[in-house]
Amino acid sequence: MSYSLSFDSLEDLSDKRVLVVGVGGGGDTLGALLIYYKLKRMGSSVILGNIVWERMILDPFPGPIQLEQVFNAEYLGGSCALVNPESYVDRFGYKIKPQIIIASEILGEKTIFLDLNRGDIGLIESFDILASRFELDAIIGVDVGGDILAIGCEEDIWSPLADSLSLNALAKSKIPTMIAVIAPGADGELSQQLVIKRISEIALREGLIGVYGVNRREYKILKSIANRFVSEASKIPLEAFSGYIGQVKIRGGSRTVDVNPISTTIFLLDTRIVYSRSLIAQTVANSKSIREARDKLNSKCIYTELDLEEDLYNYRLKGSDRPVSLIDIRSEGRRKLLLSGCTPLKCL
Repeated sequence: MSYSLSFDSLEDLSDKRVLVVGVGGGGDTLGALLIYYKLKRMGSSVILGNIVWERMILDPFPGPIQLEQVFNAEYLGGSCALVNPESYVDRFGYKIKPQIIIASEILGEKTIFLDLNRGDIGLIESFDILASRFELDAIIGVDVGGDILAIGCEEDIWSPLADSLSLNALAKSKIPTMIAVIAPGADGELSQQLVIKRISEIALREGLIGVYGVNRREYKILKSIANRFVSEASKIPLEAFSGYIGQVKIRGGSRTVDVNPISTTIFLLDTRIVYSRSLIAQTVANSKSIREARDKLNSKCIYTELDLEEDLYNYRLKGSDRPVSLIDIRSEGRRKLLLSGCTPLKCL
């Protein structure tokens, strides 16, 4: 963390070159577009990117997509490539268009595909390459829901791998980075109340940079394109802005999300403060592959989204007629970890 954070608001980026990147997986592309449009209206030169890990309803194979599986793209080095509306993925003979390519179609411009398979080492190298290639002044990592603020002892963390590896890369970037948390609790992992508590704790350490929200112009733009994206969490702010209040079930009923006006809120945070509190991110530091990072978290009794996808994939391969829920698969996976002799993180 060699940079000095000299920006105190999004408005300070009005004449800067900024990479806005969804860091929690494919669905965060829609959330990242909200920040993209805000900065564009402020006069920033913005490029959109995403850590590409699609849900299994779009990509039936476990784990993030590899760069080698992306076609009609420009490889930039490290773990990143420029994709365009003609790009596509051939995933073991199964052709798909990740959501960052859908965004390229909508924007009519090239976007950044980031491969998570080489761990945080690959992402750190990629951010350095992108900073140099595009003469970036800052990077904003966008997380819808706010589970990137998890410390490591929370019971309801479903997807710690992508967030923790991304947080490492953002924290170790050579240029200033910030984290934008959109719609606290919208991904059904950390509750809305807990995410707000984490943000308050970060604010006590002077890590809160700004608080923003969705406006009617942005709502109209995002609403018009939302059906192009496979995401439940990133659509929660639109539901809230339209006036819905209550609870919704997502991920096949495995999680419950509170929807209310807070769901339209964006919190801009200092990456360094977020990282200093994250035992999960510190645990996976210096991982050369996603599986190495997964093993590090497993050793701390943390069941990851890669474990869930692999267990679900293997269950489907067996062709069992017995119905099983994501909650059941996760519970069994966590039980096996605890029986393996793992050592839980010690959180204050």
